[in-house]
Amino acid sequence: MKNKDSLKLFFSDNILLYLIVFLTQLFFFGILFFIKGIWFDEIFYFGFLVFFMLSLFILTRLYKTGRIYEKFLLKSPLLNDYLIEEPRSELEKNYNLMIEEIIKINSDKEIAQKQDKRMQKVMIYRFVHQMKTPLSVLKLICENHSDEDDYKKIGRNINTLEYNLNQILDIYRLDEFKNDFVSEKVALKSICKECINSLKDYFITSQIYPRLDINDDIYVYSDSKWLKLVIHQLLTNSVKYSNIGQTVNVSAGKIEDKVYLSIIDHGIGIEPADLKNIFELFYIGKNGRNNADSSGIGLYIVKKVSEYLGHKIEVNSNINDGTTMTIIF
Repeated sequence: MKNKDSLKLFFSDNILLYLIVFLTQLFFFGILFFIKGIWFDEIFYFGFLVFFMLSLFILTRLYKTGRIYEKFLLKSPLLNDYLIEEPRSELEKNYNLMIEEIIKINSDKEIAQKQDKRMQKVMIYRFVHQMKTPLSVLKLICENHSDEDDYKKIGRNINTLEYNLNQILDIYRLDEFKNDFVSEKVALKSICKECINSLKDYFITSQIYPRLDINDDIYVYSDSKWLKLVIHQLLTNSVKYSNIGQTVNVSAGKIEDKVYLSIIDHGIGIEPADLKNIFELFYIGKNGRNNADSSGIGLYIVKKVSEYLGHKIEVNSNINDGTTMTIIF
């Protein structure tokens, strides 16, 4: 046995056998000594013979079953690691059968869970897309009555619904990230401009003004689709927590071999106590509780996607002075 701890475990499990044999010998030869007066050298000879045979039995048992004790102390997440190669005894064969049965049960459970998860995902996708169709109709009606205040309010709420539905899709798509990841050379200015244009209506209705300050020659290696998702979410948050008339600055720079993309707002800022938790799923903090549009999903998606892409996110925020979100490539 390679593991000293497993050897100790084996002998501690079998020490009782030695103790029973010793006490039996002591009792048996003690009686014979008083009845027939057997001499000590004869007692020693028979005792040695018994313990010698017992030791051979224990060593044989160690050879045939000792590897099971090694598996008892094994700490591995993979059940296959607990299987014993080329079993030496019926006990080891039965042990392997038990592990194989557990592997089969776990495999069946995993397959069932994956099927349930796939079905759940399909139902969510169908629900979201079915919801988007009537929302698009309502949005078109609101655009045709854009000069009326009530329709403006309805339009803002429709945008909120669309935003939340898209977040649901995004969080379910995280599982597909590894199968949908393409690293390519990305022009930061171009991709940030696309994200700002996609949020043009949100900037206008919120009366927030974007400023883009990125040189044309700044490139990074990333997945453009998923990076857009991150930037789009950070821009949305900046607009959401800014005050009317303020600006959101999008800038980038290069220091040594690192590229830094910063999205800076001058809004309400984040409470110091909330900073360490803002990337947790469904955590909304003080600002979120004061804002009905907050879901606690957006920044969780930002963090997860950034980790998958190999980018780092840094946050710097002061109350009533704004927040700077920086992606480090």
